[in-house]
Amino acid sequence: MKAKSYHEWFLRHQEYLTAELAKKHSKSQEESGEGASLSVEVVTYSHLKNYILSGESQPDILIACDDDGHLTDYAVQLICDFFLENPRINMVYGDEDQVADGAFVNPWFKADWSPDTFLSTFYFGSIFAIRSSTLGLINPGKRTAQEFESESRILEDAVEEQEARRNEPDTALRSWIYGKLCLKVAQADGGFSRRRGEELPVGHIAEILFHADKKPEPWDADLIRDSLTGRYSAESATTRLISIIIPSKDNPALLERCVRSIIQHAHVPFELIIVDNGSSEENRARTQALVDEINNGDMAASYIYKKMPFNMAGMNNLGAAAANGEMLLFLHDDVEIRKSGWLSHLSEKAKLPYVGAVGMKLLYPDSNLIQHAGIMSVEDGPVYKLQYKSNGEVWYHGFNKGVRNVLALSGACIMVRRDVFTEAGGFDEQNFPDVFTNVDFCYRVYENGYYNVVRNNMYLYYFDPVSEENLETLEQREKNRPAELEALDRLHPGRRGNDPFYHRYLARESSEVRFVPSLELED
Repeated sequence: MKAKSYHEWFLRHQEYLTAELAKKHSKSQEESGEGASLSVEVVTYSHLKNYILSGESQPDILIACDDDGHLTDYAVQLICDFFLENPRINMVYGDEDQVADGAFVNPWFKADWSPDTFLSTFYFGSIFAIRSSTLGLINPGKRTAQEFESESRILEDAVEEQEARRNEPDTALRSWIYGKLCLKVAQADGGFSRRRGEELPVGHIAEILFHADKKPEPWDADLIRDSLTGRYSAESATTRLISIIIPSKDNPALLERCVRSIIQHAHVPFELIIVDNGSSEENRARTQALVDEINNGDMAASYIYKKMPFNMAGMNNLGAAAANGEMLLFLHDDVEIRKSGWLSHLSEKAKLPYVGAVGMKLLYPDSNLIQHAGIMSVEDGPVYKLQYKSNGEVWYHGFNKGVRNVLALSGACIMVRRDVFTEAGGFDEQNFPDVFTNVDFCYRVYENGYYNVVRNNMYLYYFDPVSEENLETLEQREKNRPAELEALDRLHPGRRGNDPFYHRYLARESSEVRFVPSLELED
């Protein structure tokens, strides 16, 4: 059963959640008496820095929230329960919405811990909480504010606080909260390290904890531009060889356009590896001529020709076996690059030790329509979120405009370090010859403890043309789909509809490509 509006859903869900919490704590008291408890202080963002540096004794838990809004009735209880049940986690954030004209609107249901999203935008938004025991990272030796700055500067801070209460936190204060507090805690707790299985180092309470007075919007990453974590370096990007592997059969014109766009817009070391599973002699000769032309210049290209049934996984693996690069880029022949910087930005993200597969936003040709901005797992299976939506619009708190962690990526553009590829076992030729080749691979990379990333701050064009040869492939894809979906469920049990980067209260149908609430009510 679905609610008619988000406002109705929230009121009904709040009743359900409150009742569940009451039952939980009643049972806990019956079993263990009074039970454990934590001391808590709620501090607004405008007071946060001076509160932490005040030298006063700290509670067990510090809840920080935006000045413009208020906590939900059950927020403190959920936060305390979370910290009691997760003793290894020191920081947690929650979801939020807006109250406008007496109605609850604009819910922001967030992803679980997403390190690259965090480096792109402060998606914690209006509410997070930390254990005070971690504040030594921010304030070593528990120095007071007077030990940090002169008394006149403290008075200036007090004036700034008063101004902040009337408006929003200023840029300096936001930068401190984002970069000096939350980023440091996340770093110390392994937020930018490889995970242990499904365990995440930063917590997320997947419930509405804060009602904002205005529509919630994330802060920009410019606030942490001085951070070295995940920083792009054009010089660093030139130190690695990238092997670009392009499967292609009987598409010489498309292939040539793709290859020439790479050459024009790639300014870091790379080699090209074209894998052909049986082009006609005429098309084979055209491809060989293109490869010879490249090799006669100052670049390297190789051409693997092997007649075999179409198997995208097998063709990718053939290319990887012949590659010399530290980085492997699997690219479809119907992709075109029109701007420089794309290859170095992919490489600079993929080099990070905690990062697995990296992809890029894809647009349909000669349009502003999104083909790919990340793949989510819903009840029906994998879905391309925002497909056919305009990239001219900003969707769901900038999802299509920044760098985002996702569970899976389009196979049209996937970069991965060779060691990550090898550890995952390459692409699965037996179970996923075509339809979910990319999804299975990305799932295995994620399950190995890495974070997959889509660079939605940049884009390539993906033609995906319909030709006689492609129609045959498309027909075969549809025949393979049921078996590959069954294999996906069998090899990744519990993954369907369970996506750490896609909230459980968002739409669960594959037909809904927008990020909208599901409005499903509990029984």
